[in-house]
Amino acid sequence: MLTEAEATANRQHKNVMLIFSASWRGPCHLLQNFLADPTICQIFDRYFVEVIVFHAERPNDTRHQDTPGADQLLDSLHDTNTSIPLTVIFSGSGKLIVDSVRPVYGRRDIRANIGYPDGPNGTEWFFEMLRRGAPSLTSSETQTIRNWLLQHQSNEHSEPTSKR
Repeated sequence: MLTEAEATANRQHKNVMLIFSASWRGPCHLLQNFLADPTICQIFDRYFVEVIVFHAERPNDTRHQDTPGADQLLDSLHDTNTSIPLTVIFSGSGKLIVDSVRPVYGRRDIRANIGYPDGPNGTEWFFEMLRRGAPSLTSSETQTIRNWLLQHQSNEHSEPTSKR
């Protein structure tokens, strides 16, 4: 799947957005809903060939299975204990550009996966990922993405609103 996506991305002058996901994880659903929104999808389709790999599905779940080779692929990119969703952006030639595991401010030895870009740290790193993975993203497109994320952020990260 990844080899095909890289070939397509190379032909179309795009990058590959590889997403490790699981059917039972809430943040995975949030990321999939974000990427499936017609407004967001239209933007991301200009810059990325998207590949979703299912990993860490529950063994007793007969409806959902891991994508064959997902464990090995994840292990080649990160520790298999990395949380999901995990997003990795590659060039069409297969060169790693950036992933969703960000440095933790003030600590060189610690990195944390943002998963779904919710909250200030996750959103900040997500836009850094886009800056690196889609450098020709316009300011209008960036603002559309930012507005969508702000509008759909979880209550734990949103600003309190006054009631009138």
